[in-house]
Amino acid sequence: MNENKIERQVFTYPLLFRIIFRYGNVIITFLLIVYSFPLAANLDKDKILLIPLIITVLVIYFLNRHYLNLYKILPYKIVADDEMLICSGFFLSKKEIIIRYENIESLSGGIFENKISGVMKVCDGKNGMCIGFYQRITNSSKLATIILSKVKRELYDEVLEKLIAKGKKD
Repeated sequence: MNENKIERQVFTYPLLFRIIFRYGNVIITFLLIVYSFPLAANLDKDKILLIPLIITVLVIYFLNRHYLNLYKILPYKIVADDEMLICSGFFLSKKEIIIRYENIESLSGGIFENKISGVMKVCDGKNGMCIGFYQRITNSSKLATIILSKVKRELYDEVLEKLIAKGKKD
């Protein structure tokens, strides 16, 4: 583990993205339900409407399943210091997750896999907990840099190998 000192820093999402990450599924689900009423009402006249109705129901299901998974792992506030990440502000929860850098077992998604977007997951092997954050969090690249500079050397090398392999593929 690298021994460079890190000042306590707070990472949060701008208001618009907090709203999207918390309530985006509610808005989209409402619109899809409104869209599906005419489809369902006209099923007896035209059976082909069953196809878009099934697609709409599946989109509602998978969208809300994705959001439920996000609610479990996505803190809206991450405090990084020299020893750990303190994650709080989970949706409808007062829980606080503390992840020590030396306990981080895996880094995946987003920047950690050379992807433009997506959830970046940080998993604590000792406590069996994972948190995630999007690039929309303020200074996300700085947060990723802090995490990478503090994890075990083996994990750092593993992430670096993924980035190099992905870069050669493209």
